[in-house]
Amino acid sequence: MSVCGFSFGKDLAVLDYPVEESVRSVLPLCDRFVFVVGRSSDDTRDRVAAIDPKIEILDSEWAELEADGKVFGIEANKALEAAQATGCTWGFYSQPDEVVHEDDLPLIHGAMDAWADDLEVKALLFRFLQFVQDYQTVDPWMFHKACRVVKLDRSCRIFGDGCGPGLIDYNGSVNDGYLDKHHLGGHVRWARHRGGGRPARIFHYAWVKTPRQLDEKFRLVEKFWWGTLDEAERNKRMERKFGNFAERYPILKNFRGSHPAVMQQRIAAHPSLSMHRNRWLNPRFYREILKHGFQG
Repeated sequence: MSVCGFSFGKDLAVLDYPVEESVRSVLPLCDRFVFVVGRSSDDTRDRVAAIDPKIEILDSEWAELEADGKVFGIEANKALEAAQATGCTWGFYSQPDEVVHEDDLPLIHGAMDAWADDLEVKALLFRFLQFVQDYQTVDPWMFHKACRVVKLDRSCRIFGDGCGPGLIDYNGSVNDGYLDKHHLGGHVRWARHRGGGRPARIFHYAWVKTPRQLDEKFRLVEKFWWGTLDEAERNKRMERKFGNFAERYPILKNFRGSHPAVMQQRIAAHPSLSMHRNRWLNPRFYREILKHGFQG
């Protein structure tokens, strides 16, 4: 069994993404790693190149698509195709704002080993922890799971806006072969010990930002979803997709676990926000539950 990590990105310093921590967190599992770097306005390429000699950089020019985040899927598939060309068994799809906890590496390795020779299993599913504004707060209403390990047998591609893998030649009853959403019978297994137990986690830090950083991120990324729309429609869709973090912050969940060790320096440097009120005493919390259910 062999593993090739793969990722993509551009302007990652401007976005303040933890790309070094992201890649380093999965490198112990990887025999190889390919990173597709888009032409950037900052030192993204140098930062990626400095992480580890194991990393192979592929330079890319992003297409001028301004709808539905399609460009992210295009770049993710460039990285997947490069990983497939290595001949490795598994690919670890590591987005540059996602970090794996060192405690979970044995779970992931065990699952990859257990399902490597099973031709039906195409991907491994992870639990997601969605951090918002600071490292002590998670949003339980954001998505909870996604596939991040995929077989490199050319049966899959990355779907949508780079969200996750799906089957290329799928003729089932659901709309498409997107594995994160549909599971599709026996094609997906949890990234955990074969006998059961908790699955491995992805610590998703995309929204750990100061208010100024959030504004900058929205400015940079919104054109890739809605650049062709007028301002009113663009603002409406942004609110629906990203929500208002400042307003939602008081009703989110306190995180009391440990973070990946590679994140300690970054966490220590991040400004602390004021402590929440108890969300159980906040009427907005119950309105959210009525709207979306209790998710933890």
